[in-house]
Amino acid sequence: MAARPPKGLTLVELLLAAALLATAAVPVIEATTRGLDLAYQVDVRTKAVMLAQQEMESAMARLMENFALDVTQNSADLGDGYRVTIQAVTGLYKKTFTVRVGRDKNGNSILDGSEVLITLATSVPDMTAY
Repeated sequence: MAARPPKGLTLVELLLAAALLATAAVPVIEATTRGLDLAYQVDVRTKAVMLAQQEMESAMARLMENFALDVTQNSADLGDGYRVTIQAVTGLYKKTFTVRVGRDKNGNSILDGSEVLITLATSVPDMTAY
């Protein structure tokens, strides 16, 4: 009777297979990590846009009720690390204001220029002038 070779893999074959698997897995893990990071950034920016729109609509509504009202805010807390700054300038028959929303990355309770994620600007007419 002829001798049969043993069934299974040798240690060298197992090590080679493990090395190939690890080499193939690295780009997949890097792509997954990058995808998760981008998804987080999109989520942060989307929330910033929604908060800026909300603050702008609130300021516009207050100005429509009382045009003389000062809607200026300086780094007001919106929760979850988001802050808002509203600057208003009164002109002839209109008030122009800018809403900036961002995340307070350094924790100083001030929205610095490098932390701003979205800037919206609009004007509200003085309806009492007409």
